[in-house]
Amino acid sequence: MSNAAFGIGVYTPAEAARLTGVSSSAIRRWLFGYSYDHHGPKTVQAPLWQPEYGIDQEEPILGFRDLIEARMVGSLRQLGFGLPTIRACLRTAVEIAQDNHPFSSASFRTDGQRLFLERVGEGGEHDIIDLKSRQHAFARIVERSFLDLEFDERKATRWFLLPHKQTIVADPERSFGQPIASESGVPTARLAQAVAAEGSIDKVAKLFDMAVGVVRDALTFEARIRAPLAA
Repeated sequence: MSNAAFGIGVYTPAEAARLTGVSSSAIRRWLFGYSYDHHGPKTVQAPLWQPEYGIDQEEPILGFRDLIEARMVGSLRQLGFGLPTIRACLRTAVEIAQDNHPFSSASFRTDGQRLFLERVGEGGEHDIIDLKSRQHAFARIVERSFLDLEFDERKATRWFLLPHKQTIVADPERSFGQPIASESGVPTARLAQAVAAEGSIDKVAKLFDMAVGVVRDALTFEARIRAPLAA
């Protein structure tokens, strides 16, 4: 992919779908917008957010923050948020955070019912903004979403891809964000291919000088992302 940039990550819609569990068609609509004609004038829906690689792409790709944004939107849809609400909350979040990817910012929070943005004042004080009503909310009811994400002061920087483990990671500064073993940097796809060729997890662990458990985790992850998406 000629447009891939170091430190941003690069994913096709199909790859993003496998990682997030959201259909590639939904990701394309959210990222690039769409239009429809339902017994009336043509209606155009704008993208939910500005893609890291821009709208006018010959080959649609996502950056790492696009990936996390899509994952967040997909999770919010599962919680019952409608797209109009998510779109309105995104607009408010962009305005407050001054960040085109607010759902992958270190400030975003949800309690499962409402969307919040944590804001730091000039004096270092924190307050919480309800993105739908813009009313202040109590910080104690807000928990950080997606504990498998790692943040710097501004944004999500890494995504640990197996629940409660840090053996498999997507990091835009390593292998263009493709899933890798955290310590060694070996792509999970390569480990799965090696096990298929060698017929032994133990042999592959010795070959790549890594723990057997890491190879097993890579196989678990690869099997999960290759399972068919729910309709």
